[in-house]
Amino acid sequence: MPYEEFKYSSSNKSVTRIVHLSNGRKISTRLQTKNMELEDEDAHSAFDYTYLRRCNPLKQASYSSKIFRAVDLFCGCGGLSLGAEEACNAMGKRLLSVAAVDKNPAFLNVYKENFARASAYEHFVERTIDGEIGTRPTKNEVNFLRKIKNVDVLLAGPPCQGHSNLNNHTRHEDERNVLYERVARFVEIAKPKHVLIENVPEVTQGKDRTMQRSINAMRELEYEVDSDIIDLAALGVPQRRKRHLVIASVSKKFSIQEILEKYSVERERSVKWAIEDLENEPPNGIFAAPSNLSETNLERIRFLHENDAYDLPDWLRPLCHRNGNTYPSMYGRIRYDEPSQTITGGFLSPGQGRFVHPTQLRTLTPHEAARLQFFPDFFDFSSVKTKASLSAMIGNAVPMKMSYIFCLELLA
Repeated sequence: MPYEEFKYSSSNKSVTRIVHLSNGRKISTRLQTKNMELEDEDAHSAFDYTYLRRCNPLKQASYSSKIFRAVDLFCGCGGLSLGAEEACNAMGKRLLSVAAVDKNPAFLNVYKENFARASAYEHFVERTIDGEIGTRPTKNEVNFLRKIKNVDVLLAGPPCQGHSNLNNHTRHEDERNVLYERVARFVEIAKPKHVLIENVPEVTQGKDRTMQRSINAMRELEYEVDSDIIDLAALGVPQRRKRHLVIASVSKKFSIQEILEKYSVERERSVKWAIEDLENEPPNGIFAAPSNLSETNLERIRFLHENDAYDLPDWLRPLCHRNGNTYPSMYGRIRYDEPSQTITGGFLSPGQGRFVHPTQLRTLTPHEAARLQFFPDFFDFSSVKTKASLSAMIGNAVPMKMSYIFCLELLA
């Protein structure tokens, strides 16, 4: 099994990640830290700090290197693929996205801009993978399989809004929940070597049991499967974001908890660690600009800062959020010295969560939210034309640290 080692050199102003492979090879990736303030950082933290601030992608392995073929279902803008690609880079190998499928064209445009030679398909997954588990492949499925051929790793993030605690209307019974089974159906017909599926923790409580049925289906196909809930802050993401993870393999047996213990960071990363350098970034374009707030919301933000408060008092909240409201973090201010709360697609609005900036009279910018979601600065969002689309794709994404670590284990 692989393992990571990190070395920091103050004299050379560099930090190096060394991945030790089971065959004895060592693959090194060195980043120049330049004038970054890293004296208080351990070497692992220094590497991630530098990685997040890179303006250019890391150097890819040579074209003669081994290629892993990936399919990303419900791909969004590519958080899972970014982690898988970096895991391949770290091992001196390459990732080829033979199919990235999503119904949102704006999300797919960003995906195509960031992954060379990727084959992106603007489809509803359920209309492409449209057969029932246990039946022969349909015409649509056969056509799709011809395009993708062999698959080394399947990445999937089925829509989670139906299970989310923010969905009070159809939670656990939402029709979107059954899309999870489309992933198991793909496993049945394409037989990828390895599988990684992420979702919200509440997926385990679905009354339709779609997640458990999917796991059972993969086990019947003789996959080794493990599932668990993980807190991404333990992996170095500067955000308390819990996700439900399923990993499966036809050739290896894994323990999610053992992998987490192996890759847990020495100390959690704070919001300040991630975004302090962006406090006064010029608001050039929608990526670096905060939202325009009403005078009422500006008054609420001023109150928080002037009173060194982090939670808004009842009398300043809208009537619907008063008297023991269910979501006390709404209109809240972020603490600089801790990981943030979960970043959602509503981060531009103070009424959607704890998204008021720690030191500035505003909410987070998309750039700051992207950093907290572990998107490095070289990840290109420039094709996005609206703030609504930008906030949705960033908030719905999966921090690449998760797929990086688990793909490092799966693909080693």
